[in-house]
Amino acid sequence: MERLPPPSGPYDAASVPERLGNEINGPGKAFFENVLFDNILDAMLELSAAVWTQADRIFVLEKILAQKGIAVTDAIEAHLPDAAEIAERAALRAAFVDRIFSSFVRRPTGSNQGE
Repeated sequence: MERLPPPSGPYDAASVPERLGNEINGPGKAFFENVLFDNILDAMLELSAAVWTQADRIFVLEKILAQKGIAVTDAIEAHLPDAAEIAERAALRAAFVDRIFSSFVRRPTGSNQGE
């Protein structure tokens, strides 16, 4: 894979390789002068929010089940999914990855390069 040269200043749309994709759904969030750093931070924030949401829901679910006398920790560890569940989880994982990394398809334009 070809490496991009280090930024010497704000990117303009013409200097960004086409393989990075097209601007989607507007300029996105702007934290830094360089949209590539914005994309990384945006993905990290999205991932952090998703991980916390899942961890919190699991914690609550295990508490509720324990209050009802259902011990699930060992059952979770011993679970063997069937083919349908494997396919369903693969589709959910793909959607999760798409959501987390969708920031990386943004291209810098005049409206999101920190000008």
